[in-house]
Amino acid sequence: MSLQLGHVKGISIRLHFTLIITFFLIDWTLSAYFMPGYVKGLTSVHYWIMGTVGTGLLFFSILLHELSHSIVATRYNIPVKSITLFIFGGVSDIGKEPEDFHQEFKMSIVGPLTSFGIAAVLGFLMWFISGLDSNNVFYLQVKGILFYGSIANLALGVFNLIPAFPMDGGRVLRAALVRWKKDYHEATKIATTVGIMISYVFMGFGFVYLLRGDFVGGVWIVLVGWFLHAGAQSYMSQFELTNALKGIIASSIMNTKIISVSQDEPIDLVLKNYFAPSMKSELPVVDREGRLIGMITLREILSVPENRREVIKVKNIMFLPNHLAIVLPDTELEKALMKMVQKRVGKIFVCDKDGMLLGVISKTDIIELAGERQRYFQTMKKIS
Repeated sequence: MSLQLGHVKGISIRLHFTLIITFFLIDWTLSAYFMPGYVKGLTSVHYWIMGTVGTGLLFFSILLHELSHSIVATRYNIPVKSITLFIFGGVSDIGKEPEDFHQEFKMSIVGPLTSFGIAAVLGFLMWFISGLDSNNVFYLQVKGILFYGSIANLALGVFNLIPAFPMDGGRVLRAALVRWKKDYHEATKIATTVGIMISYVFMGFGFVYLLRGDFVGGVWIVLVGWFLHAGAQSYMSQFELTNALKGIIASSIMNTKIISVSQDEPIDLVLKNYFAPSMKSELPVVDREGRLIGMITLREILSVPENRREVIKVKNIMFLPNHLAIVLPDTELEKALMKMVQKRVGKIFVCDKDGMLLGVISKTDIIELAGERQRYFQTMKKIS
């Protein structure tokens, strides 16, 4: 759940709803503790202004950090769809993973270098104004904001260099492992395992802080550890899945025994004659020639009052093709799966260039196939 702010070089910039929580938490911490400790004798209004501007500067710096990753990625013709700022910073939605270790190293290291560069610029500006009127409230506020921005970016750069996958440091580690071992899959497994181990260290330190009475610090460290653990586990699961699906095209797994409905049928008959016998949760809608024109779901039908189902037709409540995951028969299954995830649907519809529906692939079909192939690879590895 995110709000789109705009585009930079064709990249969508989004704000996740968790950012609101983080913004106010950091703003409160800066205004109530950090700024009063650094600059003495100002009013609470001055401190709140400094805290708010400092928090805004932090998230702008995070955006620049993520943009640096994205700009380098686009130079290697790796598509970047969006950047989302959320509770733990930012994440770039990169279309594919760079398998060349030179590319991954450059894409990863540029983020921390950007943060260090911002820290240096802000530090220089703070030094430059330090000789100005030390009694001027405005200069004191600016100095406090620049000081916080400098150390925050320094900490951001150092934190991202921690070799915990999928952070920048973890990706740098994988690039080094690929160069050393010449095996992308093994390098990924090692990098994610290191990331999981580091996440346990963070959570352990967090619990120690909690036991010592530092509730806020302990909770933050535990949350960071949990974030690193979840990120590494999630990435490895997705990596294993996509790796198992390599070389498979949509037409080789699609189900050609399709149950479809017409857009002009009343939904009460569709429920009785199609959904009830097949026990499906969603069905494709095709025209007389067999072209896919939409999809209707059991949820949408049941949301219509029973006394209205005789007059409401499929076309009135069906999802249009732009909401569906539609691929050509020769589309790689890995890309088809990615499209299904992006559209947030449970089916992939395989159509020819003219839109004729040829087959359907469910999420279950993909998971079962991936599981079988993973078991095959594991068995072959044990035997060899």
